[in-house]
Amino acid sequence: MEISLADRIIRTFTISPRTLEKIEYWQNIRNVVKWSEKYGCTGILLFEGNDTYINPWLAAHASIIETNTLCPLVAVNPIYMHPFTTAKMVSSFALMYQRKVYLNMITGTALSYLEALNEDLSHDDRYERLWEYAQIICALLKSPRPVNFSGRFYKVSNLQLQPSIPSSLFPEFLLSGQSDAARRLCLDLNAIGLQMLHPEFEHGLINVRAIYFGIITRQDEDQAWEVAKRLFPENEEDQRVLDLSMKNTDSVWKRKMRLAAHQPDRADTGYWLVPFRNFKADCAYVVGAYERIADVLVRLIRRGIDVFVLDIPAREEEFQHIYYVFEIARNKLAGC
Repeated sequence: MEISLADRIIRTFTISPRTLEKIEYWQNIRNVVKWSEKYGCTGILLFEGNDTYINPWLAAHASIIETNTLCPLVAVNPIYMHPFTTAKMVSSFALMYQRKVYLNMITGTALSYLEALNEDLSHDDRYERLWEYAQIICALLKSPRPVNFSGRFYKVSNLQLQPSIPSSLFPEFLLSGQSDAARRLCLDLNAIGLQMLHPEFEHGLINVRAIYFGIITRQDEDQAWEVAKRLFPENEEDQRVLDLSMKNTDSVWKRKMRLAAHQPDRADTGYWLVPFRNFKADCAYVVGAYERIADVLVRLIRRGIDVFVLDIPAREEEFQHIYYVFEIARNKLAGC
């Protein structure tokens, strides 16, 4: 699903759908890894947190050894791993497999998890710590000499990482926060800003190059909506779970999504928040016929989106339909 243009490569990452079933959790990851490579995606986003059943670095390793080209996008949160260890993981994958790793830099998790980990930093302080964290990673991966760093949260002296990695395998950073602190950090790191899809589509983009949403598409509109409502039926119990989760977060983007979810569904545009409202996805979905979805992709790409992070139900059929839509968008962009 990557799209090669004259001067740009549009990359796509998929995610493993949310599930509470342990066996299904791992099987979903393996299936998404397999289908992501089969249908030409760049890689798969692997989550970090107290509630993830499998460490993302172990899942990243599995995704590499089971594929030939797929590159993991690993969520990295300073509360779970020292920056030296993260840099060492990146370096190890480069040495062992000559495979690039993308890093999704995050600061948040559920407030109850922060408390359990004795994490008492403020929202903005966590972003300041993340800046120091990224500086150490970059210095270790780039410098042939020992690294010294003295900051508010980290201090290292004569710390050296071996071996160094080629520039072609240097990790790219994605950052998805929507707060002022997150946006400042994104600019400072020259990271790829990641944003949830806005109801106004390309008109809701603010200094970002990556977009996160789900897709359900079929040949005609009615068929697409029939599939969407079958895959994500309304469920009051799940909606209560979302309400409870909102009391356990300080995420700016999630609160914005929750406010939007109170608004009537946008069937006229295909923008759909039922999966979010029912605690089955962390993003909006776009539902519609091939041509409608392809037009959305084209408009986003023309507004500067270089990276798509796609929430796709764990069925190969859905990958097939979305692959077809990306082919339509590719032809539209090529003027065919």
